Amino acid sequence: MTAQDRARLLVDLVADPVCPWCYVGLKAFMAAKERLKNEFIVLPRIRAYQLNPDTPAEGVDRQAYYEKKFPDEGQRAQMIHQLKAAALGAGFAFDPSKPAHLPNTLKAHQIIRLAHFDGAQERLALALYAAYWDESADIGDDESLVALAAAAGLDAENARQDLKNPKSIAEIKSEAEAFRQAGVTGVPTFIVNERTGFAGALPPARLAETLREAAAATRVQ
Repeated sequence: MTAQDRARLLVDLVADPVCPWCYVGLKAFMAAKERLKNEFIVLPRIRAYQLNPDTPAEGVDRQAYYEKKFPDEGQRAQMIHQLKAAALGAGFAFDPSKPAHLPNTLKAHQIIRLAHFDGAQERLALALYAAYWDESADIGDDESLVALAAAAGLDAENARQDLKNPKSIAEIKSEAEAFRQAGVTGVPTFIVNERTGFAGALPPARLAETLREAAAATRVQ
């Protein structure tokens, strides 16, 4: 199939960087995208959603937060086991219990959105997720985010200014709230061709097939 014969497949990935399932979902999506490359021109957009929009700007202790949210230690251990298994299925490994800090992700979403306009969104998002989950970086900190942006090829000063821009802040809050009002209650959520969606960090093969089925029902010409 030639490039001219491939249909466009627009995929909005609604996610939050502090959601471990979103890390799995992002990795699975990248693998699924590779599986679909000969059939579709896949056009991903990583969209903002905040699981914890009321998190203080300085963040909170992550362990204490999860102990309060999931007081059953056995349940927490089972969740970690499931996440590790799902990550291996998506072709990577990580320790969901590693980060000690739970940041407010508003600024992280600003940087991810900014990268979209430079054609570097996937690269930036993968680096940002890895920085948080694998290196325990503070992705609520301006300079940490500016450094990630610069490493992904964005202009550092432009990134620094965007983080302070009231318009950028308002747009991220509005986007996240719009998905919440539209019925998104869990992430990752995949929205195909702006018409149909499904939630969950599916294994790459199953995700590719689900995207293929959604594309057939919502084809963009």
